[in-house]
Amino acid sequence: MRSLLLILLFLNMTAPAAEPVHEYEQRFLKTLDDIQQLNHDQALDETRRFIKQYPTSKIGQLVYGDLLMAKAGIVSDIGGAITSTSGIHDLKFEIRQRLLHTRTPALDGMLPENIIQIADNQPYVIVIDQSRSRLYVYRNEQGMPVLENDFFLTIGVKGAGKQKRGDQKTPIGVYHVTRYIDDQELPDLYGRGAFPVNYPNVWDQRKQRTGGGIWLHGTPSYTYNRAPWASNGCMVVSNDDFTSLQRYIDTAHNTPIINAREVNWISEQQWQQRRQDILQQFTAWLDDWESNDLNRYLQHYSTRELQAEGRNFRQFAGHKKWVNRDRKQVQVEFSNLAIYAYPDEPGLVLMQYDQQYRSNNLNVDSAKELYWKRQDNGWKIVYEGIRNFNKPEDALVEN
Repeated sequence: MRSLLLILLFLNMTAPAAEPVHEYEQRFLKTLDDIQQLNHDQALDETRRFIKQYPTSKIGQLVYGDLLMAKAGIVSDIGGAITSTSGIHDLKFEIRQRLLHTRTPALDGMLPENIIQIADNQPYVIVIDQSRSRLYVYRNEQGMPVLENDFFLTIGVKGAGKQKRGDQKTPIGVYHVTRYIDDQELPDLYGRGAFPVNYPNVWDQRKQRTGGGIWLHGTPSYTYNRAPWASNGCMVVSNDDFTSLQRYIDTAHNTPIINAREVNWISEQQWQQRRQDILQQFTAWLDDWESNDLNRYLQHYSTRELQAEGRNFRQFAGHKKWVNRDRKQVQVEFSNLAIYAYPDEPGLVLMQYDQQYRSNNLNVDSAKELYWKRQDNGWKIVYEGIRNFNKPEDALVEN
């Protein structure tokens, strides 16, 4: 039985200190705990019941085989009960990732730095930590994120950071669910359904990233879940987890999905300070806009990186000077403000909100999107445009 301890020694981790949310994961980690505590017969019985309930769980079958062979003193390492090495690395990696979750700072009340403020019309925001193979659901409590649930996640077989069509990587960025596709409309590969997202977004397009067909979807019927790195770029959860996730996703309001290579976790105090600092930049920009002083207003824009309404800074400044020539009174109000620190882009912040503009000669309501970047001379707007999550019909192929 000594060899069974290699499952945990290989991972250099202990059994979970915090209780996992889902039965599948909780029962699997309980088996590993029994092995570590040398309760091998109990672990064997538990694993037998586990694979009876989840017969398509490859990781369950792996551990069950190891436990049976260990009774005969044959196994010398995790996966030793299987003669073929195909897929063993993926299963070892999955065990590591599932155990790693028990140490996530999210369970200790730390917050993801990427959520600065949640919009009033968004009850939930999804945060993905690709390094931990984990999807977190955060509940909106007056703009502050509160952990609601979390799920094991599969990403692209080539890892994180999609750049071009066919690279089999999962995008990094802030995306929004565009619609729901029922499983009856899809091949078995997509499991119980799919939520396409708006990759490539405007920032991806600015970076000349290509490809499409990036979805959050379920798992084929022949397996309970896929390995941590196994898709062609999509975000994949088990069918049971997909069913649970559906209650948190609102296609009418385009639920945000923040897809990070690795989440940086901060305290609530740090989160409050960051939120206050960013809101000050936003309100200062609005105040200078309402002052009707063009120079004060333009100082908030990057002179070298701006793209606004299809214009660079010089063109944008000239356009504003022309349209404001007879404008006297300006009032700008906003609602449903969402603020995100853009993943993998230090010093880049995305703001999305609904804007109500009123003046003596123009009244217009619009859905706005701003990208702010910290530069040598402070925070500057590098992109301004109309928020639009609509995109062409998604191909049934990740590319």
